[in-house]
Amino acid sequence: MWKRPDPGWICLNVDDIVSTESSNGAIRGLFRDHFGSWISGFQKTIGKCSPLQAELWAIFTGLNYSWDQVFTLLQIQTDCKEVVTMLNAVHAAKSTFPLVRATVKLRQKGWVTDIYGFFVTGIELRI
Repeated sequence: MWKRPDPGWICLNVDDIVSTESSNGAIRGLFRDHFGSWISGFQKTIGKCSPLQAELWAIFTGLNYSWDQVFTLLQIQTDCKEVVTMLNAVHAAKSTFPLVRATVKLRQKGWVTDIYGFFVTGIELRI
């Protein structure tokens, strides 16, 4: 799913895939403007991980790319409710997950980032 960001904002949609057989994961992200026009994207393999770790890596990778591109208003959209909860938690900077702490630190730089979740229930995807 995709929700149009406000004018001036860039939207990052992230996704991941993790093999149920090997636990190898891959991530991808897509950047669009408020018109829905494609700006850029990324994809990469990340090795063995859980789906939660893969989603966190997708957001962290997208944030780093966004910072390098000087996207100062960034809306991140994900389909992982647990990640949204973890990253928006009041005490996220003290998380037991190093990647959550690193993401929080990156979000505290001189820019504005929002993380939203879009969740579909009752659908199972097998890969």
